[in-house]
Amino acid sequence: MKKLFICLTDFQILNALNLQVNNENNEDADIFFVTNKQGNEELAARLQATKIFKNVYLFNNSKISGLHRYFRNLTEKKYKNSFISAFTESAREVFYKICSKIYGLEYKVNKKVIFGKEIDFSIYDRIFCLDKRQIVVDVVNAVKKKTNGKCKISLLDEGTSTYWRSILETHFPIDDIYLYQPNLANYYYDKNWCERFKVIPKIDWKDQKFRKIINYVFEFVELEKNGNKLLEVKNKIIFFDQNWDPMPKYFDHLPSVLRFLLHKPYKKHKKESRFYDAKMEMFRIVANNCLNNEVMVKLHPRSPDDFVEDYKISECSMAKNLKVSWEVFMDNCSFKNNIWITVSSTALCTYKTAFCNHLEDIPMVFLYKIVYKDKMDFREDDEFFEKFQSRYPGSVFLPKTVEEFQEIYAKLVTKMSQRQ
Repeated sequence: MKKLFICLTDFQILNALNLQVNNENNEDADIFFVTNKQGNEELAARLQATKIFKNVYLFNNSKISGLHRYFRNLTEKKYKNSFISAFTESAREVFYKICSKIYGLEYKVNKKVIFGKEIDFSIYDRIFCLDKRQIVVDVVNAVKKKTNGKCKISLLDEGTSTYWRSILETHFPIDDIYLYQPNLANYYYDKNWCERFKVIPKIDWKDQKFRKIINYVFEFVELEKNGNKLLEVKNKIIFFDQNWDPMPKYFDHLPSVLRFLLHKPYKKHKKESRFYDAKMEMFRIVANNCLNNEVMVKLHPRSPDDFVEDYKISECSMAKNLKVSWEVFMDNCSFKNNIWITVSSTALCTYKTAFCNHLEDIPMVFLYKIVYKDKMDFREDDEFFEKFQSRYPGSVFLPKTVEEFQEIYAKLVTKMSQRQ
């Protein structure tokens, strides 16, 4: 019997590597992840080459170029595929869904595995995952069925949302939870969970062996170019992007028929665009009040390159390796005289929670109280970040208003300038 890691993000892949190399390397394991960003087929090949996992599986989770995409491209005057090819793609997807209903979950999963051999769902006695996508539920249920329910399920740290109570609302029973800092979880003192926490070993900045592994897997080559010396990130204000989408321009001039056909995507984009616009408003404040200090933007790994254009309206630079997990970047850097700002990005928190032996305490500003206000219920966020702030007093800031943010930011930037 063996373990299966089901990963939805690069951070989860990093955590799977961490557990397998530094904590639980006495058991064989496979890893399964999805095509949610460019380059994941090459990533799968590199993971396979390390031989850390016995089998690597990549599931094709990409959106099809069907009729929906065809009509969207038509309104944007992007003639990328023909109606016939779009219709064929949609028909093929319908056929796949019908066959999945007939032949079951094993067919549904294996039919779209594009890297790795056919999965034998009967060989696993433990799964590490997070119930955030239907594909995770499908794989878990396929394994549970083939093992007569004897497979244990462990939740695997995927960032701040793993510390919310809502993560416990799953489609399958949970046996334990692997986190970097369990005592920050909103449900840490819940009697039903307090004895089910497992601690993931922190990533040590001094661990050259592990750094070499993750640099190869995620194709981070800058360290080697720097003579294998840590990259120095000095005197920078870094704004961490989150991948909400702006309202697509094609909705501005949609004919009534297409507006009716695309009413669900329109509602989704309208909701997301409110967060995007509020985030960019905060970024403009950062860029316009930096006192000539360098402002750098770190895109979310799944953010499209189109975001760069919007950020570059203001004077700023873009962080290299835009598609590499920030945790990989952090493991290769030494930071001095920085300010980090975000709405609620996990990347900032992991500097303090997932690493040991870091060199400098960095001031961090979280803007969720401003951006989320009147748009969503953020009580879970609040509970976590206020606990996070109390754990790291003096370096974590949670402004409630734009005015408070401007005041905090002005003091931090002035202090940064004085330290140069």
